[in-house]
Amino acid sequence: MIHSGRALSFWSLLVSPQLALAHSPIEGIGEFYNGLLHPVFVPAHMLLLMALGLFVGQQGAKDHQVAVAVFLVAVTLGLMAAWFSLGDQLEMLILGTAAVTGVLIAARLAVGRYGCALATALAGLLLGMDSAQDMLSGKERFISLVGSAVGIYLLFLYPVAIADIFSKKSWQKIGVRVVGSWIAASALLVLALSYSPTSLD
Repeated sequence: MIHSGRALSFWSLLVSPQLALAHSPIEGIGEFYNGLLHPVFVPAHMLLLMALGLFVGQQGAKDHQVAVAVFLVAVTLGLMAAWFSLGDQLEMLILGTAAVTGVLIAARLAVGRYGCALATALAGLLLGMDSAQDMLSGKERFISLVGSAVGIYLLFLYPVAIADIFSKKSWQKIGVRVVGSWIAASALLVLALSYSPTSLD
């Protein structure tokens, strides 16, 4: 089956333990777009953003505004830390956070407004701190971090909207929970491969 082959290729790339390669900028597209696309090309970031967005959307519309505002502030603080190179090699912690968030989605656990804000604060801080591109410095680094802020924020809002839309019927809620379980399984698989004694150097 063609679809099965594509799915297998996608998941094989996603669980590749060589995550650090994604922190290299793409030549020829400019620093802003490098930053904008940075979370797309880092599997750990994408998993956490998808998980966090679905988790916040699953919690209900009343908690969205607080969580979204907290996430924006946390990402900004994390990017400021990245500017001063205070955070580095956080992929494993990000994957662990994505795995826990995915489990919470699958369990459909209600954590309330403050629990939701705490989750977005932790995730936003980690994502921001891990967004620095080591090959850039000065003005280029700053522009790249601004692009990362935009990219991270947009990639967070889309799954929030999807989870909110898919909260009207029982089968839709089950679908969101299934995606959460997939995210948890993917994150755990990457962690297992990374800590495996037979993993590639």
